[in-house]
Amino acid sequence: MKTTTTTTALTLLSLFSAVPALAQQPAPPPAAAPPAAAAPAAPDATPATTADVPPPPPPDVAPAAPPATAEDRINELEQKVEGLNESLLETKSTASSLAKLKFSGYIQGRYDWRNDSVSGVDAAGRPSNFNRFEVRRGRLKATYSGDHAEYMLQIDATGDGVILKDAEATFVDTWTPFGIRVTMGQFKVPFGYEILQSSGDREMPERARVIRALFPGERDRGARLTARYEWFRFMAALVNGNFTQGDPVYGTLDQNRYMNPYFHVGGDFDFLVFNLSAEFGEQLASSVAPSTLTITDANMDGIVQTTEVAVPATTTRRFGIYRLGADAQFYYDIPGVGGLALKGEVVLSKDTNKDYLGVAADPCRDVKGFGWILTGVQNIGDFFAVAARLDSWNPNRDVAAGTSSTCTSAATKAATDKITTLGIGPLFFISGNLKLSGIYEHLWHNAVLSAAPTLAPSAWVPNDQFTLQLQAKF
Repeated sequence: MKTTTTTTALTLLSLFSAVPALAQQPAPPPAAAPPAAAAPAAPDATPATTADVPPPPPPDVAPAAPPATAEDRINELEQKVEGLNESLLETKSTASSLAKLKFSGYIQGRYDWRNDSVSGVDAAGRPSNFNRFEVRRGRLKATYSGDHAEYMLQIDATGDGVILKDAEATFVDTWTPFGIRVTMGQFKVPFGYEILQSSGDREMPERARVIRALFPGERDRGARLTARYEWFRFMAALVNGNFTQGDPVYGTLDQNRYMNPYFHVGGDFDFLVFNLSAEFGEQLASSVAPSTLTITDANMDGIVQTTEVAVPATTTRRFGIYRLGADAQFYYDIPGVGGLALKGEVVLSKDTNKDYLGVAADPCRDVKGFGWILTGVQNIGDFFAVAARLDSWNPNRDVAAGTSSTCTSAATKAATDKITTLGIGPLFFISGNLKLSGIYEHLWHNAVLSAAPTLAPSAWVPNDQFTLQLQAKF
């Protein structure tokens, strides 16, 4: 037992003594790598050594930026906001200019029917068919409101071409409570109610006959002043006096050197509006000689002599004129039915023949006219209305007593030229921009004003006519 223990101890001691010896022995060298094949040297090139290769440059390392301070961040934000403000101001300026410019207009498409319409043409080649579709009005209006100024231009484009309706340059008073406006250009003459009412708002297809006869085209060229204070209204104008349709001989050039003044004074109480109107001035009525000569073979010899050729001369006569008018409109909303509008207008006119270029005045050429208009419109709900208008025009209600041929002719014409018209029909307001109307008109007049061989078709006066119209506006 003792011998076995001794033997085990000696064995352990020998093992521990062998460990340092094993640690001191060097490790065997690694196996040598096979030599790399040498690249062929360039002719006469010196082999590069390790010392000849330059070391790589150090990397560019930017110094770390100091952190932005609160003040730097605020300055940056202020610059961005300032840039946005400049852009916003430019946008506002553009939007402000566009807001001052307004476009509006309307188109009236129509079907017209007249009981005196016939097929073909007359002896002069003039069409006698009045049943047709047409574009009665194609209006486009631009209005720009600037600083103390207003620009307005309106044209009318139809199948007959494009014509100028209104061209107004206006000074606008913004300092006083009187709303003074001074306009120069082409505009509606300030007279009565129907002249100043827009054709897009009128219930009947056309203005009454008295207005069309005394104020053809409704417009003239000149200067106009308007003012208002509370309920008071005032308008005045000084114009050429021959309207935009011009003289039948000299066109738009007014051969009369006298300007015609207009005055329009009234009150507006919302439910009741009334006005008094007047025009004064002079006109030179001209007639031009026809293009054909009158030849009479007095001696029946078949040879034209100078004494047998008649050349009608151009004549010009001077007239002093005045037009006086009064109009009123009453508005009332009937509960459960709709708005009611009653309108009335009367016009009195006179053209007095005066001396001119040695030709004495002829009282038989004096013309005294009288016309009146009564209109009623009853709205039923929001989409329907019924309109009616009764108007009368007597171009010459009486003539001076006399036995001359001029007086006889004037008296005969005065007895047959009165025309009275009743128009009635429904109005359908399909939307705020679309209106449909169907107006039937019956006329009372002397038979000599109907179609006859001696009258041009344009001068025929029908007994009945119907107008179907669809109007779109914006």
